[in-house]
Amino acid sequence: MSGLHWHAYAWNGRERPPDNDRRKPALPLPPMHVGHWLLKPARLLRATYPAPDTGQDAYGWLRAELDAFPRNPRDLPASVQLAYARGCLDRATDVVWGYWSATGLYIARALITCPRTGIPCPHSTDTPRAAPPSRQSRGAALAQLPIN
Repeated sequence: MSGLHWHAYAWNGRERPPDNDRRKPALPLPPMHVGHWLLKPARLLRATYPAPDTGQDAYGWLRAELDAFPRNPRDLPASVQLAYARGCLDRATDVVWGYWSATGLYIARALITCPRTGIPCPHSTDTPRAAPPSRQSRGAALAQLPIN
């Protein structure tokens, strides 16, 4: 895919993964470095959205994910988290969330800008990974995402 775009990634778990495991690109875990999401297995990739987010598709995906996996009521309000995300998308930067849900799952969600220097696009023909279709619904199917 050419031009600036975001790749949407999702991961759920019963615990936050150990940092040592997060450093390994082949493991399907949230990475230590934001750009390394692009190196993770294709099964974590949920969608690709063009920049700028004029149709609010990327924002809609984040909102649907937060609705499906709400934060604990004692934590940051959803409105604040979404306002921060909107600002990031307006500046065409990354949005990375890692939080404990109200049900006790560790939720990692990321919209990663691409292209990045030194890291291939997951949709590039230069990489052996098979990526899912570039546009999916705004996360409706992700409520069934398995726990890793």
